[in-house]
Parts: sequence; C-alpha cells; structure tokens
Amino acid sequence: MDVGMPFAGPVSFPLLVIEEELPFRIHNICSETGKFDVVLDSITNMPKYGLKIFAGVRIDMYSILGDESSGRIYTLRKGTLADFNARILAYYDKAQVINADGDTCIKMANEGYSALVGNEISIGKSFRNRMKELGLDLPSCAMASTRRIDEVIEAYEQGIDFIKNNHERAAEIISKKSGYYSEEVMKKIIGIYGHEVTKKRAELVGSRELYSRVVPELNDIEIIG
Repeated sequence: MDVGMPFAGPVSFPLLVIEEELPFRIHNICSETGKFDVVLDSITNMPKYGLKIFAGVRIDMYSILGDESSGRIYTLRKGTLADFNARILAYYDKAQVINADGDTCIKMANEGYSALVGNEISIGKSFRNRMKELGLDLPSCAMASTRRIDEVIEAYEQGIDFIKNNHERAAEIISKKSGYYSEEVMKKIIGIYGHEVTKKRAELVGSRELYSRVVPELNDIEIIG
C-alpha cells in the first residue's frame, strides 16, 4: 500500500517519525507524483485527489499575532491552509485578508494589525483555541481513500504516541525527513501540535461544511463512516 502526504506539512509528522516500522510505503507528494492508495493532506486540498474522506486530524499548527480587532489579517501565500484558515477567521471577525510573506506578516502584526502564521514562523495565540471559542474545533486535515483503512489510522496513532513521548528524537527525525524545518525550530514547537485523529462522521461533515465556505468543491467530497 502506498500513502502520499506532504512531508513538510505537520499532518505527515506522526507517520514520518515511525516510517521504518510502517507496514506500508509513504511518499512525499511535495516532490513525487502518482496515484496513491491513501492521501493525507489539508482538507482544502482533498478535491484534487478524487478520494473519500475516512478520518480527520486536528493539529494546533497556526498562531494568531497582533490585534484581532484590527480589521486586517495578514497571512501566507494564497491557496495555502493558512490562507483558507485566515479567510474563515475573517468571516467571523469581519476582516480583510492580505497575503504576504512571513516577515511581512510579523511586521504588520507588530504595527497593530493581525496575522495568521505557522508556529514555525512565530508563536502567538493558538488558532485552534480561537476556533474552539467559536465552537468550531474541527479537523483541518484529513485522510482519504476509496474506503476506510484502519491500518493507517492505527499507525498514525502510534506515531502520535511516539511524538508525545520522544519530543527531541521526533524533532530530529522531522527536521531531517521534511527538508523544511531546522532541528532547533522543530524542538521548540514539536510539543505544540497535539495531533488528534477523529473518525466521527459528525466532525468530518462539520469540517467539510466549514471549509466549503472557502473551497466550494469540498461539497462534492464523500465521507465514509
């Protein structure tokens, strides 16, 4: 079985850290193309795979910086999960979203505006906690295939346990295999992510409904379970 996922994305971390123990092969969809039996990615990317969602993943991977009442939210490149999350936040906060690079986001947050960035850029108020305040603590990432594959869910949960119990070693592995994060940065933020898997249909449907506000194609994605 072949599982595709973005190695630079936090959704991949639980499988990356136990790769040598996995009963299936993992592939980096940032650099590899092809058809995979299972895909792990942000829910906003799911329409391009033509698969069915069978599980969701909550990850505390974004921070809100600056003044949330400023009417502007600076965030990263358009089309990223950060961008879509900022647009959901803007819907509730009645704000304008402006795309920029990480340095500009931090600069504008320091000048009195708000910014939504990955924890690797800067740590501020948890975006997940803000969504909890809105009653919207829903998974922003998903697992998809043609059917529910418990083998992947079980392995993922093992990887979550590994990260919880081996922060430093997990940070070293992720830094090396992702090719994106420095070991120093990962050691600072590895304990924040708090990956959680859900198979609850109500939560998966809720996530699809929430993110379909910014990615309408999600309405066509089938949910298993």
